[in-house]
Formats: sequence, structure tokens, C-alpha cells
Amino acid sequence: MVILSRFLGLLRLLEEVAEFADFLTSPIGSTLIFCMLSYQVFVLMGCNIPSSAILSSTVALALHCMIDRR
Repeated sequence: MVILSRFLGLLRLLEEVAEFADFLTSPIGSTLIFCMLSYQVFVLMGCNIPSSAILSSTVALALHCMIDRR
């Protein structure tokens, strides 16, 4: 029974990982990934942290508006 319980736990974990991967491939998920990556780029370019957060959020919002245009 312990083995079955752990196997069911593993299956639940795999299902949650698959749902998370599905979220990341959605338009909002890809925008979120782009926001995080652009934040890191702005920090590495020498911007201070608040400016990097504002700039990356603005760029991600513009990207999301372009993706979600209908």
C-alpha cells in the first residue's frame, strides 16, 4: 500500500507539472517568462532594481497587448 500511495503521489506531481507547463505555453505564461527575462537583462545592463521592474513590466504589458490583439 505504501508503494501505491507513493506512486499516486508521483502521478499527482506529474499532473501538476503538466498543468504548469501548459500554463507557461499560454500567452500570459509566455508574457510572464518574457517579463522575468527582461528584468534580468535590465539589471545586468546596470539599471537599478525599481527601474528594471518598471521597464520589464512595461515591455511585458506591451508584448501581451500585441499577442492578445483581436
